[in-house]
Amino acid sequence: MATRSSSIDTSATLSVVVVGAAKSGTSALFSAIRSQGDWLAIYEANHQGQIQFLTTHPAPRRVTKVLQSRIVERGLDLTGFDHRIHLVRDPRDMLISWILFRPLIGAAARDPEFVSEFCGALRRKEADPRSVSLADLEEIYRRHDVGRPFAERFSRAFADEAAVCERYPDMHRIRYEDFLASDVDDLARRIGVPIRTEVTVGDHIAHNERSKTAGGWRHWFTPVDVDAYRPLFDPALQRHGYDLDWTLATEPTIDPATGSGYVERNLTRPRLVGAGRPEMLARDRYTPERIEMLNSGVADGREAAMVELALVHLRGVNGPRDFAAARELLEDAAARGNGYAMIHLGLAARYRAPGFGKASGRYFRQAVEVMGRQRATRQIGEFDRGWREHVLPAGAAGRSQRWLLRGPWSRVLRTFAITG
Repeated sequence: MATRSSSIDTSATLSVVVVGAAKSGTSALFSAIRSQGDWLAIYEANHQGQIQFLTTHPAPRRVTKVLQSRIVERGLDLTGFDHRIHLVRDPRDMLISWILFRPLIGAAARDPEFVSEFCGALRRKEADPRSVSLADLEEIYRRHDVGRPFAERFSRAFADEAAVCERYPDMHRIRYEDFLASDVDDLARRIGVPIRTEVTVGDHIAHNERSKTAGGWRHWFTPVDVDAYRPLFDPALQRHGYDLDWTLATEPTIDPATGSGYVERNLTRPRLVGAGRPEMLARDRYTPERIEMLNSGVADGREAAMVELALVHLRGVNGPRDFAAARELLEDAAARGNGYAMIHLGLAARYRAPGFGKASGRYFRQAVEVMGRQRATRQIGEFDRGWREHVLPAGAAGRSQRWLLRGPWSRVLRTFAITG
């Protein structure tokens, strides 16, 4: 893809939100905008606390992407953004991306029988694209109880899109296919920043990139699939100005690198591990590649990456302990409304980690406000076990150590919401 750009207006502040359905190209457009200049970013805002953080922050450049389903499900308010960009994509290509991406997330990725059967079917289709239909692939999903039917998913996605467009009729719409063709001058002029379409997404979301092309559906669909999806997709295609020609490739070919190879390659990729005890990973898993992935996540505003990298610094993995860096990361994530970061700040204060102060109670109270008392109490107990096993210095139970738990943990659990 070629690069298109326009001059940046550095005289004004700017906040931008990219809105779209899953697998519509929002990650690519988000990365394209963020790559130009210095931006405060949140890769994927999921709750109003993150939206408020971004729209009220004094940073001159702020950007996020939001899935349209989250806007509807969680009532997110986007009125505080200067620019709302609506990205759409040909649903026929989007269906292929959905089918290939779903095995990489959730329980599906941990089901070896599903993965084996699914990848076997993909390899047969790659050898003879007409031999396996999308309906056949979806039947494997159904047998293993992996998610809802795709027709149902698209019906919901189209309903979400209609609701979001009705609420924000002034959104600037761009098609993913135009982005791929570097036809972004209008968008660049509108928001006043260059759009560099020749961009690679961060390591933490590298699995989102598959083919970066348009029209591949003509090789993946069979006549059975055309009959099944045409009535559902035609209204959306017409609404966004797509060609209603459903002609399939006369000699279809599928590159295994964008099919079975894509799935198999990404099943073993490093992943952000979230906020529970699994984030206290064994030291030998913190390879340079994993640290690079965490840093890319932090740059894109991924709170899970901030929390995990903070624990890396607290533990002194691959280097000396860095309490200042850990506190900065946790406070950044907490400011975005991340309850897990608040709990880790509270534990650091409770265990007297250098530079974290002593007021653990205020962090725990904040976590209660965000997560609810029952959930916060459960997470404090879980995280405390992780701290005892992995974070505290060796011999921390001895009185010679500076890092000590002050008081029985059971008393902390009873009083954390009201004491400091």
